[in-house]
This record gives sequence, C-alpha cells and structure tokens, in this order.
Amino acid sequence: MLPTTNLTISVIPNQTVLSQQNSTCIFVDSTAERISKLCAYFFILLVSIFGNILIIIIVYKKRDLRKTINYFIVNMAVSDLLFSLVLFPVQIIQLSTGSFDWHVSGILGSIFCKLYTFARSVSISVSVQSLVWIAIDRFVAVVFPIKLGLIKGSIRTKAIISTWVFAGVFYFPLLVTSGLAESGNNTFCASVSKKTTFLNKGSFEAYNWLHLTIRIFAPLFLITILYTAIAITLKRRRKALANTLSNVPEQRYLKKRRQATQMAIVILVLFYICVIPYTVLRFEKFWRPSCAFLRSFTFIAYFMLYFSTVVNPIICLSFVESYRGGLKNLLCYFCGMHGNKRAKREQITLKGIKNLSGEN
Repeated sequence: MLPTTNLTISVIPNQTVLSQQNSTCIFVDSTAERISKLCAYFFILLVSIFGNILIIIIVYKKRDLRKTINYFIVNMAVSDLLFSLVLFPVQIIQLSTGSFDWHVSGILGSIFCKLYTFARSVSISVSVQSLVWIAIDRFVAVVFPIKLGLIKGSIRTKAIISTWVFAGVFYFPLLVTSGLAESGNNTFCASVSKKTTFLNKGSFEAYNWLHLTIRIFAPLFLITILYTAIAITLKRRRKALANTLSNVPEQRYLKKRRQATQMAIVILVLFYICVIPYTVLRFEKFWRPSCAFLRSFTFIAYFMLYFSTVVNPIICLSFVESYRGGLKNLLCYFCGMHGNKRAKREQITLKGIKNLSGEN
C-alpha cells in the first residue's frame, strides 16, 4: 500500500488527481509502517538487482546454459531489472517523505513521469511475453523433439526483440496520457490527457479491457493449453518406456526435459500469483470493499507485484543445478582474483623484508 499524508487517493494507478480526491478511503501510514515498508522495498530492490544481474552474467559465462529457454529467462531478468530500477526509487522516495509529490518539476519532470509510467508497464508486458515464449519452447522440445531447432538463432532473436517492440507500441498511449498534475501546492504524476487521446470514456474502458486481456487473460489461457499438452506427452512417454526394455539415454533425455519444464512451470505459477492480486485491485470499483480490507489488500497486491521481480533469480539460483554451478564458478572466480591479489601483496611484503635485512 502506498503512503499518503492528507490526500485521499484511489489505489488504482494512472487516474487523475481529481478522481483520486473523490475516493472515500484515506490511507495514512504510521512511522513504524513506513519503516517496515522501506525495509521490505530495500530488500526486494537489492535482491532484484543482484539476482537478475547474476542470471544475465551466468548465462553469458556458462556455455551449457546458452539454450533457448535460458535466453528468454535472461529477457525476463532484463525486464525485471528495468522494473526495479524505475519503480523502487520513486516508491522509496514517496515512503521516505510521506508524500505523493513528484519532486522533479517542469519539462524534465513531465518527461520522467511519462517514462516512469511507460517503462513499468512495458517491463511487465515483456516478462509475460517471455513466459509465453518459454512455454512455446518447452512445447516444441517435448511434443515435437525432432523440430527442436525450430526456435533458435535468428528466430529466437526476433522473438526477444518482438516482446519489447510489441510492448512499446501497445503502451505508447501512456506516453501521451501521463504527465504532471497539480492539486493545490502539490504536483503528482498521473493520467492527465485521456480526453485528447481517447474519443470517449467507452474507448478508454475498451483499451483497459484490451490491456488486461493481452497482458493477463490471453497469455494465461495459451500457456495453460501448452503445458497441458506437455504434461500429457511426458506421461505417455513415461508409460511407453515402462513397457519396454530399459533405455538409459531416453530416460535421461526425458528427465532433463521434465526438469526444465518443471522449472518453467514454477516460474510461471509464482509470477502469476504475484501479479493476479494487482490485477484484481484494478476491479476495486466493481466489488467495493471496506476501507480496512482495501488497505490491507492494497499493500499485499503492490508488495506481491514488486516481489515478482525476484521470482526468476530465486528459482533459478536456488533450485536449478546448472545455475548453481554457474554461481559457484562466478564466486570462485572472484575469490581467486582476491586470493591472487592477496598473494601478490604478501610477495611484495616478503621482498621488502628481504631487501631490508640485506641492507642491514
């Protein structure tokens, strides 16, 4: 939940300050609540930055991880890193000051506001599209193993680029509608130009529903179908192997495919668990909860949305052997560099002692 001082706000972002002031719920955080939230946000920010950077470096350094599924995981890591670097500094400043004030004014402040609103939506969209491509890659690898090279090279590169291009084009209206709005002596980053961008309220509502369909409903439906087909195929192949003589290479092959698929499913499930409460919050005006429930649910929804940026590195670095091996190699590399520097310093010290004793 976001802090306020004497401002009555709506919990759904990208609304005008005037509509925010018409809400009936006033959320005022105590000092203890603000400190707790600051600690939580700092923790998520640090884990997100270092975790996602480690994912990128490990895949770059470790050759056996340069597979299609891991390239899309890296794409998710980049989008999560962008989300953290754009969103958390603003939230931390607002929590520290206890105000929604946008602290950069003028044209520069308006540009930052537009980029802030645009970048956070693009990053979530890229993560969702990456999950769809991961599901497609698993589907091809398991159901059509003969066509395993279908998503490689140029196609994979085009797929990754398309996630950013599509998200940028779809959320381009946010660059127009968002900007700085003033209320008394306060300046806020909000949606201020809906009327000039959308013909009427109906068109804006249609855009919102299209946005939710493309970002949540359609990907989830497609991914569910793909993983269902994957699960059925793996089950049939296990039964076929059980009815025949022991085939060790085939069993190892199926085990690797099953482990990679399980990792992808866990990342998918945890990501949607983190995102769905925020999506439900967008329909707050339809179910009209009490202020006490809305306050608690708002904090949970935003916290889980922010936590989605650390799901990817936690799963990969904690439960995937290849990533753990890459992390160990990376740590040993830095430890080796530190050990070499220490050995050189000791050699220099010993040389100095010998020279000094020779002079004496």
